[in-house]
Amino acid sequence: MLKHLLAICILVACAAFTLSPALAEDDDVATVSRLRNAAAVIRQGQQINIQVGHKLRKFDEIKSGENARVEIIFNDGTKLNIGADCHIIIDEFLFDPDENIGIAILRALQGPFRFITGRIGKVLQPQVVVQSPFGIVGVRGTDFWAGPSRGVYGVLLLDGSISVTNPLGQRILTTPGTGVNLTGNSAPPGEVTVWGAGRAQEALADVAF
Repeated sequence: MLKHLLAICILVACAAFTLSPALAEDDDVATVSRLRNAAAVIRQGQQINIQVGHKLRKFDEIKSGENARVEIIFNDGTKLNIGADCHIIIDEFLFDPDENIGIAILRALQGPFRFITGRIGKVLQPQVVVQSPFGIVGVRGTDFWAGPSRGVYGVLLLDGSISVTNPLGQRILTTPGTGVNLTGNSAPPGEVTVWGAGRAQEALADVAF
């Protein structure tokens, strides 16, 4: 399943170049809309401290510091809230509603985040994927949280639906307030369970301003 999803990531990225004018690497795809404490972007090997209003591009790596919060708004209105000690890479972002193309591929390497799709989720067949070291989240017009939670890596659905996949299995989440635990690629994603108010509030506090 993981190989299948990775193949999709490659295919949709290639499609971006063949079906629509490709975004140049220096085209802006998102803007830092809110910031608390220190955060930086790594671009072409150079680290730059970011401020509110900073423009982000494809291949940018966003790294947040201790007790930091970063809110990023993509060109379609998709919102990404990042917590402390987070590292996220924008591998691909292409939104062309006239051509019915919506592609977003992010890598969440470390830390907690919340992802809320904007207009990209309304195209005919959006391809929105968030990869982590523990599994791949397939996004289907969604609001979800992911990150460290009570000793494991957790994924919590807040609205819409998502798939959570690693080499040993897949879970589909369709009920807000439910989540799965992931302990690594040597075990399948855990059962879908209701997290409860306490755990959900802990998770959201990790990305809230």
